[in-house]
Amino acid sequence: MKKIKVGIIGAGGISHFHIEAYKTIPEVEVVAICDPNEAKLSFVAEKFGILKRFENWENIINENLDIVSICSPNAFHAQQSIAALKSGKHVICEKPVAINVEETESIINTVQQTNNKFMVAFCHRFASHSQFIKKMVENNQMGEIYFAKASCLRRRGIPGLGTWFTTKKLAGGGPLIDIGVHILDLAVYLMGCPDPRLVVGVTYNKFKNQAVDGGWPPIWSRVGDKPTGVFDVEDLAAGFIKFNNNATLFLEASWAGNSESGLKIALMGTKNGVQYWTEATPPLRVYGEMNGVVTDTIAEFPPVNTYRAEIEHFVNCVRNNTQPITTPKEILTVVKIIEGIYRSAETGRPVELT
Repeated sequence: MKKIKVGIIGAGGISHFHIEAYKTIPEVEVVAICDPNEAKLSFVAEKFGILKRFENWENIINENLDIVSICSPNAFHAQQSIAALKSGKHVICEKPVAINVEETESIINTVQQTNNKFMVAFCHRFASHSQFIKKMVENNQMGEIYFAKASCLRRRGIPGLGTWFTTKKLAGGGPLIDIGVHILDLAVYLMGCPDPRLVVGVTYNKFKNQAVDGGWPPIWSRVGDKPTGVFDVEDLAAGFIKFNNNATLFLEASWAGNSESGLKIALMGTKNGVQYWTEATPPLRVYGEMNGVVTDTIAEFPPVNTYRAEIEHFVNCVRNNTQPITTPKEILTVVKIIEGIYRSAETGRPVELT
């Protein structure tokens, strides 16, 4: 079996999860890493024994690699993904894939031109509950899914206060594009990716001076970071999405707020409904009917290392020349909805998507 060589762009907290996952796969080796923060770069390279280290990401592109993991701030995802694809690499890019539709379309066009593998790192797709629900949908056990709710909420958890996470020009937005993108992608994936038609969105910033650091990226990974203090993104966003098949989705994402917390998704179908909530015990419940009686079915699953599962999946796609789990349509749909919510919040009007 040919050894697969991997390069990492970005040495922030998420890069550790990528590298650790690669190291568990036989005949896969992380051979190069880059980051403009010299202290952070040295810390990660020494921790994982990575010999080739660069401060300029373009040096990674010129290396003899099979796969590149994009783990940099959001604003650089499109440029780096496109360059890596054009240089003949397969690319797995951290969420969000890009900060707007135009950049996303450029990535997708490059994927089609180069015929290289490209995947967005939506790790929640690989959770046991997600796979269980997806099988219910594929087996027509849900019936017509006509309404869904999805939320990713924190009580007091703004990540990296004053870092690139809270700087709009680098992040593209706040919790909607940071953590809300995960639950939005999962909803779109489980609903079968209907085409979005109309979006209404709102954003708020009420906890700028009150919320404590959310612990992400992990404190131990912030070597060399110098927070600027900039905070020009939202701390809560919500949206209502109507699709062309008349299904609807209500979406919430917050870093801080006086609310429940955790990740939650609920789908209502004509045959069954299902809800998964990280804070519930057990976390998954199916709502249905049996012999004319309304029933609740609970389900429990073994834990899954979703970061490892997504990396293993992508490596297998490269080895076996198969298509990654994230499709171009799904990738673009998620970005269209996020962009629509931000535009609606800014203008105060509904946004029609085409």
